[in-house]
Amino acid sequence: MKKLNFLLILGILISYGCSKGLDENSVRTISEGEVIGYKEDDTFAWRGIPFAQPPIDELRWKAPLPPEPFESRLEAKEFGPECFQPQGIMGGQEGEWTGSEDCLYLNIWSPAWSPEQLTDKKVPVMMWIHGGANIIGSANMYYPVHLVREHEVIVVTVNYRMSNLGWFRHPALRQEGSSLEDASGSYGTLDNIMALRWIRENISAFGGDTDNVTIFGESAGGHNVAALYASPLARGLFHKAIVQSGVISHSKTEDAESYYPEDGTSGITSSKEVINQLLINQGKADEVEGAKALQNSMSLKETETFLRNATPGELLTAYGEANPKRGGMTRVFNDGYVMGKEGISEPFVNDQMPRVPIILGTNRYETKLFNMMNRRFVRWGEGEGIFSWIGVDELPLEIMRPDFYNAVTQYSSDSWKERAADTPARQLVASGYKKTFVYRFDWDDLPVIQGVDYGVLAGAAHALEILFLFPAAFDNFIIKNVVIRDSYDGAKKLSDQMLSYWAQFAYTGDPGKGRSNDLPKWKAWSDEEKYMILDSDEGQGLVMVDNEVTVNSIYNELTNDQRFTEEEKCQSLFAMSYSGDEFPVELLDSYSDGYCLTLDYSDILETMNPILGEDDDQDS
Repeated sequence: MKKLNFLLILGILISYGCSKGLDENSVRTISEGEVIGYKEDDTFAWRGIPFAQPPIDELRWKAPLPPEPFESRLEAKEFGPECFQPQGIMGGQEGEWTGSEDCLYLNIWSPAWSPEQLTDKKVPVMMWIHGGANIIGSANMYYPVHLVREHEVIVVTVNYRMSNLGWFRHPALRQEGSSLEDASGSYGTLDNIMALRWIRENISAFGGDTDNVTIFGESAGGHNVAALYASPLARGLFHKAIVQSGVISHSKTEDAESYYPEDGTSGITSSKEVINQLLINQGKADEVEGAKALQNSMSLKETETFLRNATPGELLTAYGEANPKRGGMTRVFNDGYVMGKEGISEPFVNDQMPRVPIILGTNRYETKLFNMMNRRFVRWGEGEGIFSWIGVDELPLEIMRPDFYNAVTQYSSDSWKERAADTPARQLVASGYKKTFVYRFDWDDLPVIQGVDYGVLAGAAHALEILFLFPAAFDNFIIKNVVIRDSYDGAKKLSDQMLSYWAQFAYTGDPGKGRSNDLPKWKAWSDEEKYMILDSDEGQGLVMVDNEVTVNSIYNELTNDQRFTEEEKCQSLFAMSYSGDEFPVELLDSYSDGYCLTLDYSDILETMNPILGEDDDQDS
């Protein structure tokens, strides 16, 4: 079944441009040879430029290698393949796949400068890393023409390997002769580092400043930006970072290559459990214990051969089936080389590490994107209305207990904010780094459609801010007349303001008053003021606030919230302690003289993904 949700909207509409005829003024000479692009919307664009050799055959689970020289001029008018993944956010049947292992391509947009104009150009470069739980997504979805055209920057969007093709660690893959990068298992992170190396070597040919590169990304892309912020191998390759809704946490290498404990709980999908599933799926074992015994009898060479002979579809099928309890997005791990032993959080607390200016932020109601599809909160019905023509066969009919729905999403979203923005910002400033900026995106001026208030249902949900940074979709019929409708002018104004802040940060490392120099001053995190609210004039507008979210503030507010029954308070505490490494289970134990310990939480575990709050039996 399909649902009307923001991921579907984004999937249709963010990739808005279409390929045009080649333009001789767009010819550029890079390390691999000549490349020609095309002109669109007063910018030049180059699609599908390889930044590494295809990571296929013997290069699967190897660090990326520099691309081979072109045999002739590259006509960069078509996107390269997206990286291999389950059939994308537009739906598709279980077991269907899209993309390719040959996927390490990037796309570039620049102002439409002639070769003569390029001689004195040296503008900021912004590298976008897409989201999608490190399982789905593509650089090809995003159309940054407004940012490029209106603020004279260069934007590069990049692909990277995902799932167990991107992060996969096993002794069989680091035998004699393996480099430290090969042995790390952190191939997706290495792909992003290789893209930055390519930019350093080539972007000046497009008018870009190699000494002014900003990395930015959303959700898993924001998480990957934080990983680059922490990686010793990425130092000097970028100079600013923007983390949008990216949780600052990592998995442990020992968990990445160990069998799960008896209770099945782990922070990462283990390579050994993936091999168990592969053995079962190929009929070599009937159940997990038999697969485990067979795997333990295999030599490292036999295991390597077995893994390399598997198709990408077989690998990702086993990866999904081996998902542990408390599983969720594919997170980086502290491999000790690409990522240090202290992992992704090290630069936020270690004042001996080099840091660069950073923006951290989340959306007010991150988890509404997932909770809106949970039948515990929302009643869904057949889609006979205005959306049926785009294949949506179920629509939300009623938000059951709207106050309760808002309360649940408030605390789970605040927990997200605590992990992704407020705690990392506090840590950075406490360790002496002051160029730390934080935002919360609050826009929720959505319409009432067929009796359902989408401002309550979805509001400032996860990923919605992407539309405001890639606003080509604003003039699409569905967005303009259905999603935004009467709020178009206010939404467009907020989009312009956000682009101005993002561009100014790329230029200077301080969003300040925006590139336009006429916006409210966005100040660094301090004792007096903490973060910028990003909202339309119909809401709060642009305003600095001084409150912050901590584990204790969540606990204190939640346990006194009259929108919950006592049992519901326990359930909310349980969900946060179960899904968030930083939310201590001791708070659950201590509440109400141990009352929470007497309850059964199995129904919650059966009906929601504890990381995201998503109903398991619904497409998302």
